[in-house]
Amino acid sequence: MNSRRLTLCAVMMALFACAIVVAQETGKPLPKATAEATINGKKVTITYGRPSINGPALGGKDLFEMAQVGFVWRFGRNEATTIESAGKLEVGGKQLEAGKYTLWARHISADKWVISFSTKTENNGKPLWGVDNTGQASVQDGFVPDLPLTPGKSAEKADNLDIKLAEVKGKAQMTVHFGNVTQSGTFGVK
Repeated sequence: MNSRRLTLCAVMMALFACAIVVAQETGKPLPKATAEATINGKKVTITYGRPSINGPALGGKDLFEMAQVGFVWRFGRNEATTIESAGKLEVGGKQLEAGKYTLWARHISADKWVISFSTKTENNGKPLWGVDNTGQASVQDGFVPDLPLTPGKSAEKADNLDIKLAEVKGKAQMTVHFGNVTQSGTFGVK
């Protein structure tokens, strides 16, 4: 009888230790993903976190459909999403110098989203986190240009945010897929 209790106690302690390790691991930021393309001979890279549509923040609901007009999203998870280009960018009729920018998705009307570019990429020498202490996006204004997005639907569900970059007719096409929704827009690279 004592050996059974001892064995049961050992198993319970092992399970408790495993639970602690799992809890510590889940508190760490998820690995980042990248979308890369060479447009007109210039490399463009988007680096972003991949939130899950089934995670605690969304609970299976589609962010693109449930967000209120005026909502600013860090466009990813953890650190702010960045775009880095070896060439000048032409976005929404404006030119941006080659370099690094953060990207923010903004819900500007009932059925319209844009990707806004910001020159703010750091906070006191550290990578800019996507949200501040109040849970709001770290950047709310001062965006340089906006990339208009065209909404679409997908038969395939993307459980985690997925961003693709491709060259289409000499321009960069960014396609965002999250849940069953896609949003896409094009911008120039020189």
